[in-house]
Amino acid sequence: MATSEIHIGHATSIPNPPRSGRESILSMTPLALSIFPARDIAHETFGLISNGVTSSRFMSLLSRTQADLRATSVPILVDRHRARRHVVLRSDLKRPKRRWLGQLALELYFTQLFRSDSAILDLSPARLGVADSGDAVWSPLPLYIRWEPAFVQGVRHLYAGFFLGEEQRFGHGVRQLGLGSAGQQLLAHLGDDDQRCVRFRSATLQPMLREISAARTNEARPLHRNFIAFGVYVASLHELLETLDLGFDVRSAFMRVHRRQLDSDV
Repeated sequence: MATSEIHIGHATSIPNPPRSGRESILSMTPLALSIFPARDIAHETFGLISNGVTSSRFMSLLSRTQADLRATSVPILVDRHRARRHVVLRSDLKRPKRRWLGQLALELYFTQLFRSDSAILDLSPARLGVADSGDAVWSPLPLYIRWEPAFVQGVRHLYAGFFLGEEQRFGHGVRQLGLGSAGQQLLAHLGDDDQRCVRFRSATLQPMLREISAARTNEARPLHRNFIAFGVYVASLHELLETLDLGFDVRSAFMRVHRRQLDSDV
């Protein structure tokens, strides 16, 4: 698969996204892409929704993602046949179970960014939930990207530099991503001051993007094009965590993934 390709696959064992699924994805794109030129938004959104691949490619990515989750001890079952399972309604989940699911979603988010050159972007609440068995089950739509190496390396440097307090690494990530003076604004989606109790609200993304756009007014270098898919990924995470209606410990989720990554590299 060519670098930076964005695909929605179709397969006999994975149904094409239902209309409601397509509308959910489309509803995220204006929120996530508002700082890009309209022509680029139209082109990338069309590609995000319509590009097709063979079923074997997406199935392979699902298998690799499940292996990555096992390697980092994130107990989420990647299940492409979730329709066969009964998933507990959000309203029926007790507070501890909602907190557990939200923390797992954050670990899934960071695991994909730090262990793979690809990411499945669909973390929406319709696709990640708790089965009646008590397991966390994820059956994402076949919506994914293979990141350009410079972009995903920049994202890793940005997050790791921020959470580990490594200013030089953080600055390197900012430069790789072309964020300029807007690097700190991007991290606002993880909590402004306290990353140990962050309430996620989709409505906060739009002001954040406006701040990034304003901070970059005098920057000559354009934002990396992979920010389009990254914006959808972030918006999908926000949508899920907002439905759980709790504050989540983003810092501990990152640190658990980071420690497990170090352990698996030994």
